[in-house]
Amino acid sequence: MTIDPFTLAILQSSLVGIARDMKIMTMRTAYTQLWKEQGDLSCCLMNEDGEIIAQDPNGFPIHVTTMPLQLQGAVSEIGKKNLKPGDVIATNDPFIGGTHLPDVLIARPLFHEGSIYGYSCNRGHWADIGGMGPGSYSPATSDIHQEGILIPPVKLFENGKPNTGIFEMIMCNIRNRSIGMGDLRAQYASCETAERRLLSLINRYGIHVLKEAMSEVIARAEKLTRMQIAEFPDGNYHARDCLDGNGLSEEQSWIDVQVNIEGSNVVVDLTKSSPQSKGGMNCSHSAAASAVQYAIKSITDPDNPPNAGSYKPIVVKTLKGTVVDAERPGSIVGFGEVCYRVFDATMAAISDAIGDRAIASGSGSTGTVVISGRQKTDKGYRNFTTLELSSGAYGARATSDGINAIRYGPGNAGHIPLEADELENPLFFEAYEILCDTGGAGKFRGGNGFVRRFRIESEVAQICLCADRDRTPPPGLFGGLAGSIARYIVDYNTENERSLPSKTPYINLLKNCVVSLESAGGGGFGPPKDRDNKKIRYDLKNGYISLEKAKEIYGFYSDD
Repeated sequence: MTIDPFTLAILQSSLVGIARDMKIMTMRTAYTQLWKEQGDLSCCLMNEDGEIIAQDPNGFPIHVTTMPLQLQGAVSEIGKKNLKPGDVIATNDPFIGGTHLPDVLIARPLFHEGSIYGYSCNRGHWADIGGMGPGSYSPATSDIHQEGILIPPVKLFENGKPNTGIFEMIMCNIRNRSIGMGDLRAQYASCETAERRLLSLINRYGIHVLKEAMSEVIARAEKLTRMQIAEFPDGNYHARDCLDGNGLSEEQSWIDVQVNIEGSNVVVDLTKSSPQSKGGMNCSHSAAASAVQYAIKSITDPDNPPNAGSYKPIVVKTLKGTVVDAERPGSIVGFGEVCYRVFDATMAAISDAIGDRAIASGSGSTGTVVISGRQKTDKGYRNFTTLELSSGAYGARATSDGINAIRYGPGNAGHIPLEADELENPLFFEAYEILCDTGGAGKFRGGNGFVRRFRIESEVAQICLCADRDRTPPPGLFGGLAGSIARYIVDYNTENERSLPSKTPYINLLKNCVVSLESAGGGGFGPPKDRDNKKIRYDLKNGYISLEKAKEIYGFYSDD
């Protein structure tokens, strides 16, 4: 290495900062709540080979770690020699390394003196991409073409000029043109800004120093990850977990995880997972691999900025035609639910090897609920669509309770603030609070779930669910108990109250219908009998557990 450590540290921090600022810029200029409030997008910088060198710290693991394969696939189809300065690539094809159709990748090749030295990339979950219903999220899809418009690798911009034909084709297939165009421009602007910021680094340090830094941060990340893996005992480890329904039926799909640790290498075998689902509960190889990579990263070197080197020691095997490696033209809309099962099962499998580093299962779902309809305004009627993410609870760990009411894992988006939701959509919220007794009991308690309860104020509305954990609760670890299941209730607290399956295609809602979304709780860690009474009293004081449950599960009796 010829680059000195101080310059390397500065450049690595600068690269991460650029990726972080790409996301912040996109969120501040976006039109959709999915981005400006929930942050459902991710940004990264890649080298000339399409390997991650830096990613935004708050990016989705499931987004970022799949981007390299999708970018490499897109560049291969277009031809690297056909890329020119000012070009911008777009695609959402899940079968070349993507996730699902609403996740659209925008990538800008970065040139210096006529040669590509890297790419700035932005992948965002579009509020609509066409398909069977508003929000493009029906679990009842059985074919990729039912999900929306599939964008093959194309040049969205050529020589800095927009390809108007491609723009028009895309915008004609989505339901809200203004939002779609605004969000696409936000993605484009973030990639262009990254190019300018990188040019300033090149002007200061030189292209050779920058490229050496790119190579070195990858090499160091791989070395650190291998050092951590080598500390785990060699062996074979196994776990299974299931999805509650496939989108078209109640039939469960199983995720089977075999983990082999040998030296500084990890091989994760998912080939014995269930056959590809007829509904939308499938994912691509790249998405399944990203969930595994995130699990391993979280227990090896969580604090070091992740890049391609973090994942080089990890090999993920899948079998074509299974739920973790779907074949075209199968539906893949519910990929996030599959990835949560892969993450949870991977963590459960290696728990015996990693001991105190393990984390019990959290709420384990994207919890995606689409509310759409027509709202009467002073200027007439307008269509609205909002995605309520009804999932949030962290599993317990060896040293602490799980975190209440927070998303985790492969898709760590935030929740829309109630005020912002009510401002843009005809919803009136009646409750947004932590749910008592939902975290799994243990020496350390799983995080409690939460409820988002709102009343429909439009004349016409629909609901669609693409979620999970409504039948199979998140399991605990090492004697810890499972968390509660999720519940999706319409006509709450009326004689017509009913629970919906976690995979529910679009159904109508009447005005003043109350919808109650209750997330699953996280699993506990360690036997409940070992829980400190001080912690039980704390939970009682804060409403995290009822006195009845404290007596029943922990054998606790108040001194008061």
